[in-house]
Amino acid sequence: MRESQVEAKFREAVRRLGGITSKIAPVEKGIPDRLVLLPGGRIQLVELKADDGRLSPAQKLWHRRASERGTEVHVVIGPSGVDRWERENRQ
Repeated sequence: MRESQVEAKFREAVRRLGGITSKIAPVEKGIPDRLVLLPGGRIQLVELKADDGRLSPAQKLWHRRASERGTEVHVVIGPSGVDRWERENRQ
């Protein structure tokens, strides 16, 4: 499954959870793909990858820096990753 297809599946999963999501403009190298707002005030940054996708060094650095500041950062790989993310975020 291509990354664009993973994105479509992810958007639907966010909708089912009652959340909203927006693509983040790539203003800085390594910034995650999506901002996700979930019920209960939960805010996440999410990096989406195709099944064969890997994080670049810039992405790893950005994710680490965000996590160190208390921001929830997730890497979702492929359709099975979307399913896992959705299960973990059900309230």
